[in-house]
Amino acid sequence: MSGGVPIDDEARDDAADVLRYLLEWQLAPQRWERVDAIVGSLAEALAQEDGDALREATAELELAGPVRVTRIGTNSLIPAPEPTRDRANHLVHTLGRPRQERPDDTPDRPGGDGDGTRTPAR
Repeated sequence: MSGGVPIDDEARDDAADVLRYLLEWQLAPQRWERVDAIVGSLAEALAQEDGDALREATAELELAGPVRVTRIGTNSLIPAPEPTRDRANHLVHTLGRPRQERPDDTPDRPGGDGDGTRTPAR
C-alpha cells in the first residue's frame, strides 16, 4: 500500500456498484470525457491500494452520473464509449465478485485451517 487507508470490502463494493451503474448511463459526449477521467482516478486509487482515494473517486463518479432533468435541446445522449465501458468492466472484475459470491464471506467450517480461523483470500 502506498498511500491512505487500506481498501475495505465496503469501498470495493461501492466502487463496483457505481461502475456497474455506469454501464447503463446515457450522457452527453462531454460528460463521458469527465466520467472517463474519474474512472482513471478510481483505477489509480485501486492500483495504489488507497482506500481514501477510492472512496473519493467513487463519490465523484456517482455525482457525475445522469441527472433527471436534461437541458432543452439536449438530445445527443449516448451510452458509455467503448474504451470507458471496457475500463469499467475491467475494474469491476478487479474489484471482485459481488459480496454474496466471494469465498471469503462463507462461514468457518470445521476442517478448514484446523484452527477455526480463515486466511483472507487477498
